Amino acid sequence: MPSAQALSKMNAKALDNLIHNSNRVPVTGISFVQASASADHKYETSVNIDPLLIGLIANRGVAGTLSALGGDADAFRIVWDFLDDNYTYYNTGVNHGFIDLAIAYGDYLKAGGSEILDIVKYAPDGADADSAPDRLQTMQDNILGNLHEASIADKFGAAASGIFEQIQDAGYGAFLGVIGDFSDGRAYYGGNNYETTELAAHAFDQNFF
Repeated sequence: MPSAQALSKMNAKALDNLIHNSNRVPVTGISFVQASASADHKYETSVNIDPLLIGLIANRGVAGTLSALGGDADAFRIVWDFLDDNYTYYNTGVNHGFIDLAIAYGDYLKAGGSEILDIVKYAPDGADADSAPDRLQTMQDNILGNLHEASIADKFGAAASGIFEQIQDAGYGAFLGVIGDFSDGRAYYGGNNYETTELAAHAFDQNFF
């Protein structure tokens, strides 16, 4: 079985043949370091396979890449880490990738997949009254937070209406609620210890899925 490094060096045709014969890219030997356990507080894969992911996403999109990687929890972890490493707030391409990831994650949960509760955003306790971390956000909250209406409107500007239609057409309009009414839909929860939306966001997920 090819190593992750060898897979990263394959050209598109070789990868297509491998996926055709194996039904997936057999990525093995990758572990994940959660943000709460890493020295720099970043969630990372143990092996850099960015060249593989760049090629897969360019040719297959985010949903196709998840499928090619097996469609399991580790596939979401790998793709999430790649998108996060390339994220800036107004990066439209990456933001759209996160929309595709959120829709695919919803489909994964609907199909019986287990919640991915790895800690991906972490900040240790600072100079405040309590001893809790200042931030502790799970991958699930981070992924589903990409379907938050107000955030989409801000990030995508005039193109937001097309993103709303994509989400609605995929069956996730409830996450948005009534377009233009930023008080409904799924509450955004970023894992910061000053936020008060955790229970509402998680209750929404339980009811939806």
